[in-house]
Amino acid sequence: MDDTDEKLQNLLALRIAGFDSFKAERLPVLHEFCKNLGLDEPHEVLNHPERFLSTLDSGFKNAVLNENNRVWLITRLGYYIGEYLVCVYDGLWLVDKDPSSPTFAKYVVGDFSFDGVIASIVDPFEMARCYVDTPIPRFLKKEIEKKTGHS
Repeated sequence: MDDTDEKLQNLLALRIAGFDSFKAERLPVLHEFCKNLGLDEPHEVLNHPERFLSTLDSGFKNAVLNENNRVWLITRLGYYIGEYLVCVYDGLWLVDKDPSSPTFAKYVVGDFSFDGVIASIVDPFEMARCYVDTPIPRFLKKEIEKKTGHS
C-alpha cells in the first residue's frame, strides 16, 4: 500500500468512526433549526420533510449570507436535503467507500428503494453548498429537482 492509499484508508476509517455521531446529531440539529425558524410542528421535519420544502424555499430565497452563517446554513440544509431524500425516496445515509468516487469518505444518501433519484449516491451537503452559493433569488426546490428529475 502506497502513501496515498494509506491516507485514503485512514480518511475512510475516520469518517466511518464518526458516522454514528453524525447520525445521532443530525436529527436534533434539524429539529432545532426548524424550531428556531418558527416553523409549525418542527418535529414533523424528521418524518415528513417534504412538508417543509416550500417554507424553507421561500424563507431562504432572498437571504443575504455572510461567511459565518453560510457554513451554518449549508450544514443544516445538508441535513434537511438528506432527510428529504431518505424519506421521500426511501434512501439511507451512508459513508461512500468507493475511492474512485468524487464523494469518497463523505456522508451521502443512497440505496434508494423508490424510483426518482437520478444518481445512485447523492451528496446533500454539496447540494446545499450549490444552493447557498447561488445568487439570489435561489430556489431550494430546483436544487433538489436537479437530482430527482421531478418538478
